[in-house]
Amino acid sequence: MKKQHSLVIQTALIIFLFGSIMISSCTKEGPEGKPGLDGIDGKDGAESCSGCHNLSELLTSKIAQYSKSKHASGINVTQNSATCSRCHTSMGFRNFIKDGTTAIVDNPTPINCRTCHPIHESYTVNDYALRTKQAVALSVGEANYSYNNSNLCANCHQARPISPYPVSGGANITITNARYGPHYGPQANMLSGRGPFQIPGTQPYLNSAHTTAVTNGCVTCHMSTATGIWAGGHQMNVKYTNTAGATAYQYTGCGASGCHSNVTAITTVLAQNRTEIQGLISQLKTRLLQKGLLNDQDLIPVPRTMTQMEAAAVMNYRFIAYDGSSGAHNYRLTRALLLNTLASLN
Repeated sequence: MKKQHSLVIQTALIIFLFGSIMISSCTKEGPEGKPGLDGIDGKDGAESCSGCHNLSELLTSKIAQYSKSKHASGINVTQNSATCSRCHTSMGFRNFIKDGTTAIVDNPTPINCRTCHPIHESYTVNDYALRTKQAVALSVGEANYSYNNSNLCANCHQARPISPYPVSGGANITITNARYGPHYGPQANMLSGRGPFQIPGTQPYLNSAHTTAVTNGCVTCHMSTATGIWAGGHQMNVKYTNTAGATAYQYTGCGASGCHSNVTAITTVLAQNRTEIQGLISQLKTRLLQKGLLNDQDLIPVPRTMTQMEAAAVMNYRFIAYDGSSGAHNYRLTRALLLNTLASLN
């Protein structure tokens, strides 16, 4: 019985080995076939970059202009508190525009290209779009600033909330903040004519044509065709120093608006208005100093009790002085504010 079992096993092994040899001899690799067709080439990795960066030297010129601007200097990037970062740091501004967040920013950077444009977010020419064009509800003046592309600017170039805001016929108030007033950038308020206190007087409160005719607001004059890298364009100055070392003004935007006939006429009118307004500002400051409402550093000697109209006078002075345009933004309103405020102090 054992011999038969052994014979069966041996027979199975022989059959298995014979089959393996046969299979091996039948599966030899044949000759190599012809190469297949080449596939379609993938996109160039730099193709998306060229859409924005292949703009001859236009991009270079804008960067050069911006490098000479006050925005690029980073002079106030240290103002990074929860209430200041929204305008003094790039990330703070972007967060505020996105969802209203106001907070201290880690590693803050000065205002730069990414502040106003969504650079390298879509990797298309849309990266050069503005982050916002939405009308801005002014913090002071109960009005909307709605001037197309310059709405982005108005998010910061407006007065901060003023408390207490003067009230006609109200009781005396004690000021405890030496910088009481609209803060340092109330240009949106002055252009739109909303924010300063209209002290009763002989001068009517009217807005200049700029309030309604300059539909793009700030950018019409401040970002018109550049003068080198010293004014206009992304440098954004109107006043600059020319090659002769003299003060000059960029009036390209004024002429392009269709309201002014030529540069000579513009220069004459604005020079006259500027001289008048600067003289009235100087008179108002002198009167505020005489009454002890301001000191030599333009600060209020706090605590200081004032009448409502004295507080309004200090506030109006700061609206006009910090606007920085010497009446160019809104000549009629600026002149009326100065004359009526001076009269009330006298």
